[in-house]
Amino acid sequence: MTVAMDLARSARGADARSKSIGREHLRGEPMSSAGSERIFLEEARLGPRNPVLVEFAEKAEFPKLQRLFEAYTFVDLAHAVMLVETGILPKANGARLIEGLLRIHTMDAKSFPWLPDAGSYLVHIEHWLTEHSGGDIAGLLQTGRSRNDQDAAAERLFQRGLILDLSEALTRLWSLTLDLASAHAETLMPGYTHLQHAQPWTFGHYLMRQASIIERDLARLCDLYPRTDLSALGGAANAGTSWPIDRRRTAALLGHEGIVINSCDAGEFARDHIEETTACISILAANLGRFATDLYVWSSFEFGFVEVADGLAGTSSIMPQKKNPHSLERVKSIGGQAIGWLATVMGCQRPVLSTDLDFTFGDDLFGRFAAATYGSIRLMEETLSTLTIHRDRMERDASAFWSTTSHLADELVRRCGLSFRAAHQIVGLCVRKAIEARQTPATLEARLLCAAAAELSGPAIELDDQSLRALLDGRNFINTRVSEGSVAPAEVRRHAADMKERLGRYRAKLAERRTLVTSALSTLLARAEELAAPANS
Repeated sequence: MTVAMDLARSARGADARSKSIGREHLRGEPMSSAGSERIFLEEARLGPRNPVLVEFAEKAEFPKLQRLFEAYTFVDLAHAVMLVETGILPKANGARLIEGLLRIHTMDAKSFPWLPDAGSYLVHIEHWLTEHSGGDIAGLLQTGRSRNDQDAAAERLFQRGLILDLSEALTRLWSLTLDLASAHAETLMPGYTHLQHAQPWTFGHYLMRQASIIERDLARLCDLYPRTDLSALGGAANAGTSWPIDRRRTAALLGHEGIVINSCDAGEFARDHIEETTACISILAANLGRFATDLYVWSSFEFGFVEVADGLAGTSSIMPQKKNPHSLERVKSIGGQAIGWLATVMGCQRPVLSTDLDFTFGDDLFGRFAAATYGSIRLMEETLSTLTIHRDRMERDASAFWSTTSHLADELVRRCGLSFRAAHQIVGLCVRKAIEARQTPATLEARLLCAAAAELSGPAIELDDQSLRALLDGRNFINTRVSEGSVAPAEVRRHAADMKERLGRYRAKLAERRTLVTSALSTLLARAEELAAPANS
């Protein structure tokens, strides 16, 4: 009730201020609150903002505006430079406009003086330009464009940078995983299916599985990049513009590979690139969550295979002995939340007409998705780089519970001419007899295998106890694997070396893309400063 009353009082006060603002602006009088005129886009057509809309809709835009602030500054500069170069804006006015935009570019999202009662970025910037460059200059920025293509252009710029940031972070995680895999190619451990002992692994072989998944995540991001790295500027509201703008020039200034050609497709109305990015980072976060969950389980006392560094763990407020693997818990929880990300984004796209903008009016969840995904990569990188691996505990458990018996079945096929199914049945019965007799793979007596074969009308098996136990040894198991991609240490190292070569190619491509973007934006700033020079002389 108190919150509702506070909101009501706030709304009544804001309503009075809003009405006053509206009257002052229409009379051209200075604002009493700031001593200067405040421009609001809607006032000429609709009058002052309703304070409830301001409180619960316009202010909700701030997280997205702050996330996209730097992207917006580049988009505005590219558009203004193009307007001057094409002669749409006179050089003198263009110089003043660009000079103001360059000053905005030197700020950051936290230091920029946001208006508390204006939602869209355009309104904030026009107000700032009015105060610092003059009202006759502020309104020139929107010549030949709409908020639709301005917002879409900024989002594409942000997502392009996000894809590069995530991809570069993934290459570091991938490289670290490959190094660990090579180092632990012979670190014997149990392999699991259904969380039960299946066949022996090495920790290196397990890590190569994760390295393969990381490569696919990276490949998806790299494939996504050219579809995202397109300029939306010039689409205007949806039909293009009568001004002779140069869309290719703004694309080049921003370092884009091309443009979204159809003017309606370029704006806010076609946003499937956001869905595609969300799909890619959802899969990525879910994959990291499964990786983290494996290590999380294996870090428990019952397993004791790995241990996170103290600095990545937390303790209990009541149980002083606790060491909780917080870094892994964060990653696996994000992996769980990521399952709903794509549905959330598509839920704001699918139910509406193709000319509606529901996604634009929702909360800026995408920014949170992006930050959480990047954070998960960094947490996994830090966790792996500081992880303690208990090799002895892993090897002790590797062949403790009959995980090598598939190799024994293979040997019966080779030695006795049995079908694999018949051999499988004999070994399965032998395991049951051994468990009943409380024997382990290290103490198994050959007589139990012979008895199982006889019971199933199989052939006589000539194996002594020592030979049988050697066949069931975990290290013997991994060294007998010969198929490509197997757990054999030499195969693990060969696979890792092949991936290292591909990693190098990915890094070269990412460096090329990063250089193109950085160079283009640096050239844009230099060109803007050149055109702004008359305003400073």
